[in-house]
Amino acid sequence: MINLRDLAWILVLVIILQLVLGGILYMFIGVEHLSLQSVSLSVLLMVTASTSVAVLLYWIVNRYAKERAVRTAMMAMSEDEEKVLREVLSQGEARQDQLWKELDLSRGKLSALINNLVEKNAIAKERYRRTNLLKPTDEFSSPIGGPDYES
Repeated sequence: MINLRDLAWILVLVIILQLVLGGILYMFIGVEHLSLQSVSLSVLLMVTASTSVAVLLYWIVNRYAKERAVRTAMMAMSEDEEKVLREVLSQGEARQDQLWKELDLSRGKLSALINNLVEKNAIAKERYRRTNLLKPTDEFSSPIGGPDYES
């Protein structure tokens, strides 16, 4: 997945390319026909348009990649893993010692399911007194992976 630093480099390269193309165009057409201001304005408009398109494409691709990752992870989950994840999502955060009572699962099975969900990057687990506090990861807590999400 592309990050903001890579996007910034792409935008810089696009700007440089457009400045070079504008300069070449200005040299071939000649100074008599165009003013430097009109060429500069044209290059500025091209840079603005291409930057807007690049940012929009970045946003669309990034959102699609997250959605696809969540769907793939949801399809790879067992019914019990999905049950645990949905309970954590509905509560926002859950304590492991209370979750096994609510879901009617043994402590060992719940612990194994939670470890699987941590490996799949669906939930985060942090120590809280004598138990664990479970929270959904950013990808799964978004509307895409929320409790009403259907795979």
